[in-house]
Amino acid sequence: MDNRLYGVILAGGRGERFWPRSKKVRPKQLLPVISKKTMLEETFSRLNNFIPKEKIFVVGTEILKEPIDSLGIFSESNLMYEPFGKNTALAIGFAAIKLRSIDKDSVMLVCPADHSIFPDKDFQKTIQIGFDYALKGNLVTFGITPTRPDEGYGYIELGESLLDEQVYKIKSFKEKPNVKRAISYLKKGNTLWNSGIFLWKTEKLLEGIEKYLPEMYRELVEFEKHIGKSDERESILKLYENSPSTSIDFGVMEQAENIVIVRAQFNWDDVGDWNALERIKNKDKEGNIVEGEVVTLNSKNSIIISDYGLVTVIGVSDLIVVKTENETLVCKKNETGEIKNLLKILEKDEKYKKYL
Repeated sequence: MDNRLYGVILAGGRGERFWPRSKKVRPKQLLPVISKKTMLEETFSRLNNFIPKEKIFVVGTEILKEPIDSLGIFSESNLMYEPFGKNTALAIGFAAIKLRSIDKDSVMLVCPADHSIFPDKDFQKTIQIGFDYALKGNLVTFGITPTRPDEGYGYIELGESLLDEQVYKIKSFKEKPNVKRAISYLKKGNTLWNSGIFLWKTEKLLEGIEKYLPEMYRELVEFEKHIGKSDERESILKLYENSPSTSIDFGVMEQAENIVIVRAQFNWDDVGDWNALERIKNKDKEGNIVEGEVVTLNSKNSIIISDYGLVTVIGVSDLIVVKTENETLVCKKNETGEIKNLLKILEKDEKYKKYL
C-alpha cells in the first residue's frame, strides 16, 4: 500500500441493542466494550498501523461531537460531522467528496467504528489484497466466512474466483435471512457475511454514486463548491436535507458491475448486541460473563453486568442483566432484537426520554 490510502471511520450509529450502556450521546462506538479503549479508539489504532494519523478521518453525527473531541486523538480537520444521520451512502459520499478535494488520487478504506477485528497483521494483509484490486478500478468489499447461521447479517453469494479462493466476483447480495435460509447458505458454502468494510478509489466510488444515485451526486457536487469556505457548515445541512437516504449496499454496490469481494483472513465480529460478548470475552466455569460487582448463585450461561452497585442473581439461565446508574435491562438472550422496540416505547413517553 502507498500514500494514496486514506482511512474513513463511520462512527454515526446509535448501537441501540447495547442499551442501557449505549445512549444517544454516547453510543456503543464510544464505549470500552472489548478493552479499556473505546471501540472508536480501537478502530483508529488498527488503521494507524498502516495509515498515517493525518490520513484517517471520522464521520459522525454532530450530537457526538463532544465525546469524540474529548478522546483527543483526532485533529479538527479530520472530523466530518453530519447534521443528522441519513444512512451509509450519504455518509460515505460526504467523506468521498471531501477526500477528492484533498487528494483526487485518493483510495478510501471505509470501516465501521464498532467492530471487533484481530489480529491486526491479518487485517492489514487482507486490506493489502483488496488495495491491489481497488487500484484496478474495482469497488472492493470484504466478506467473513460464516461460522453459524446468523440472521443478523447480510450475505454475499460468491461468483467466479479471481485469486486462489481469496478474491471473487460477486454473484448476488442476500438480505438478512431467516434461520432456515441461513442454514442453507452455510451448507452450500458459497456465501460470506457482509462485513460493511469497503475499499475503492475515491473517484470510482463517486462515479458509482453519479450513475446509481444521481440526485445525491448532484448535491455532493454542489456541496463541493463550498468546502473550505465560510458557509461550509450551512452547505452540509443543505446536502443532508436534499439527499436521499439509502445504504451504500443497496444504493451502489448491488447495482455496480466493477465489484469484487475479498475473503477476510482476520477474526471479525460486528458486536451487534449483548450476545456478542460471549464470542469475544472469557466465561466463568458456569458459562456466565460477569462485569462489575456481580454475585451469581446456581446460575449459568448468562451475561450479568453492573456499572453501578451490586447485582445478584439466583437460579437464572440464558439471561442478560445490565445495570447502569439509572437503568436496568433484564432480557432473555434470544430476545435482544426486541431492545429496539423497547426503546421506541420509551421514546413515546416524555418521562422516559431522559434514559435514552
